[in-house]
Amino acid sequence: MPETGLRRSLGPVAGTAMAVGAVLGPGVLVLPALTVRTAGPAALVAWGSMAVFSFALAVALGRAGARLPQADGIVAYARAAFGPRTTALTGYWLLGSVPLAVPVIALVGAGYVTSYFGADPRWTVALAGAQLFGSCALNTLGMSLSGRVQLVLVALTAAVLTGVSLLATGRMRTENFQPFLPHGWTAVATAGLLIFWSYIGFEMVVHLAEEFRNPQRDLPLSMGLASILLSVVYFLSALVTVGTGVAYRDAGLAPLSTLADEALGRAAGGTLAVFALCCSFVAVHSNIAGFSRLMYTQARAGRLPAALGLLHPRRRTPARALAALAAAFALVLAAVAVTGPGLEELVVWPSATFVAVYLVGTLAAAKLLPRGGLGMPAAVLAAAVCLLILPFSWPALLYPAAIAVVGLWATRRGTRGAHDSHG
Repeated sequence: MPETGLRRSLGPVAGTAMAVGAVLGPGVLVLPALTVRTAGPAALVAWGSMAVFSFALAVALGRAGARLPQADGIVAYARAAFGPRTTALTGYWLLGSVPLAVPVIALVGAGYVTSYFGADPRWTVALAGAQLFGSCALNTLGMSLSGRVQLVLVALTAAVLTGVSLLATGRMRTENFQPFLPHGWTAVATAGLLIFWSYIGFEMVVHLAEEFRNPQRDLPLSMGLASILLSVVYFLSALVTVGTGVAYRDAGLAPLSTLADEALGRAAGGTLAVFALCCSFVAVHSNIAGFSRLMYTQARAGRLPAALGLLHPRRRTPARALAALAAAFALVLAAVAVTGPGLEELVVWPSATFVAVYLVGTLAAAKLLPRGGLGMPAAVLAAAVCLLILPFSWPALLYPAAIAVVGLWATRRGTRGAHDSHG
C-alpha cells in the first residue's frame, strides 16, 4: 500500500541532533557575556537554574509527545487537555510567531558575519535568505537526509564551542569571580530572563513526533539528551566568559571570538565568524522542519487552507507548507531590507508568545501525564517558571494578546459559518 502520512525516518541520534539544533543558535556567542554584564559572576547561578528549567521542559514535552505522538505537538496536548478553544488559540500563537522569529535567528548569524568582516549590511539580508530558503529546500527532500545534515552541523557546533571554551580554561583567574554578586539577586533574575530565550525551540521538535520510528521511546530520549548537552555547552561558555574576564572587554559581547583569537591567532576569529552562520542555520533548520509540520496538521484540521496539507507524492514531506513558509520569509526579509529595524525590535514581540505557548504546553502535560512518573512533576516545575517569567514580558505580551483576539474571532466566525451552512 502507498504511504499516506509523514515518513517515519528519525531515530534517537538524529532526533537529538534536531532537538539540539532547534535550540542552539548564534545567540550562544553573545548571551554569556550579556548575562555576565547584567549580573556579574552570579550569572552562573542563573545559567544553572535555567538548565534545570530546560531539563524539566524537555522531560515534560518529550513525555507528552510520547503519549500523543502527533505532528501538531503542543497543539495536540492542548486539545487533549483543555478542548477546542485552547487548541485553536495555541495554534494561532505558534502560527503568528514563528514566521517572524525564524528570520531573526538567520539575521543574527548573518549579521555577526557581515559585521566581523566589515561587509555591506545588505549582505546580512542576503545571507539570511540563503539560510532560510536553503533549509526549506532541504526539508522538502525529507527528514532522513535533513537529519543527517543536521547531525553533522550540530556535532561541528558543539565541538567548536566546547573546544574554544576548554582552550580558554587556562586563562581563567579566581579574581575574575569577585565580587560574585555585584548587582544583587534582582540582576540574577534578569539574567535568567535573558537565558530563557536561549532555550526556545523545544516546541518545534515535538512537531516531528510522527516522523520518529519509535516516538514513545525516542522522542523523550532525544529531548532529554538534548537538554543535557545544551546545558553543558552553555554553562561551559558562561564559565570561561566569567573566569577569563572577557565579558568586560571592548569586544565582550562576542567573547568566544576574542578567546579564539587569543588562543589560536587572528585566523580563528574569522573562522568563528563563519561558524556563527552554521549556528544560525542549525537553529533555522530545525525550526522550519517543526513549523512546516504544524502547518500541515493545522491544514488537515481545517484551520489553514487545505492545499497546505498536501504532501509531496514521493518524499512524503509537506512541500506546500514549506513553499508557503518560504514566501512568508521572503516578505519578512523584504520588510527588513526596506525598513532596517534593530534585531531587538524584531524578536521581542513574537518571542513573548513562546512563554504563553510553553505555559499551555506544560499545564497540558501536567494534566495528561500520570502522577507516578517524572513527567508530571517536571511539567509542574516548568509551568511555574513560565508563570514567573510571564509578567516580565510586558509590553511584548500585547502581541500574543492581539493574536488571541484575532484568532478566537476567526474561530468563532468559522464555527458560525459552519452552523449556517448546515442550517
